[in-house]
Formats: sequence, C-alpha cells, structure tokens
Amino acid sequence: MQIVIYKPHHKEITKRHGSNQIPEEEKKIVDVDIPDTLGNYNVLGQLVIEKIGVTQNILDKTEDESLKLGVTKFYGPKINQAGNFCICGHNYTNILKRLDEMQVGDEFYIITKETKQRIDYKIYDMYSCVPTDLSCLKQNQDEKREVTLITCNPGGLTRLICKAKEI
Repeated sequence: MQIVIYKPHHKEITKRHGSNQIPEEEKKIVDVDIPDTLGNYNVLGQLVIEKIGVTQNILDKTEDESLKLGVTKFYGPKINQAGNFCICGHNYTNILKRLDEMQVGDEFYIITKETKQRIDYKIYDMYSCVPTDLSCLKQNQDEKREVTLITCNPGGLTRLICKAKEI
C-alpha cells in the first residue's frame, strides 16, 4: 500500500511494506522536478523553508556568480549525509533575506536531487558572528545529519548562523 500526501509545492510518497519497518532510503520520497544545472553549476538538491517562503536549488560551488543565483554548498559532506552540511546564501529578498524570522524549534527540509529523498530538520541554535568565525563549519562526529544555514546580517558586518539537526 502507498500513501500519498500533497504538500503546497511537493508531493510526498511514503512507501509501506508488509512489516512496520520502512527502509531509511524509502521513508520520504518526494515527487518534485529539480533541474540538473542552474547557470554553470550543478544542482545538488533543494532547500525548502515553508515558514519564510524559501524554495531554493542548492548549487554545488560557492562563487560570486553562483551566490547571485541562490544558495550553495559551502562546506561539509554530500547533501543529506551524516555530518554538518553547510549552505550559504545572500541576504537577498528572494534568497535568505527572511532567515532572521526563523526561531529555535522551527523546521525546514532538504530534498536530495538524485534520490528525491526528503530529510526534515529542526533548528536548535541561531546566532550572529563575525565573518572570520568559522566554528559553525565544525563537523560532528556522531554520524548524525546536521545543516548549517549561513547568510549576512543587514550591513554585512556579521553573519547569521542557523543550525539544525535531522528530526
């Protein structure tokens, strides 16, 4: 039996098997079209923050040109893998301008392009720091999935850091 739940932008499909155990890779498969490339960059997946109206393709390289197009992988493991996957994006209206409206306990999700697997994350910390403070990039050693979202605060003198762990 298959259960289909419709979301505003994506259709989730959760597969059910004869037992109560659902294999990890089949927990949340999302029916969404993610392009292979955007500009000259490969698309790794999609970041969706429903609370602030963000749906952004995650590009594979962080460069001036890629940052003009959206959010990028800045550091860390492959998308939706164990470790701290760090994403950065400009504080532009259509990118991460409203990230400061998020709070501890809020949720977002990331869809992996290749497998269409959706992983949900819950924010556990938000803070500002100077651009030279790279402690937010530290990789965890507990084999858990974590995401760090990084953008500039207004004026660009400090960075807003949003840390989340898999739910």
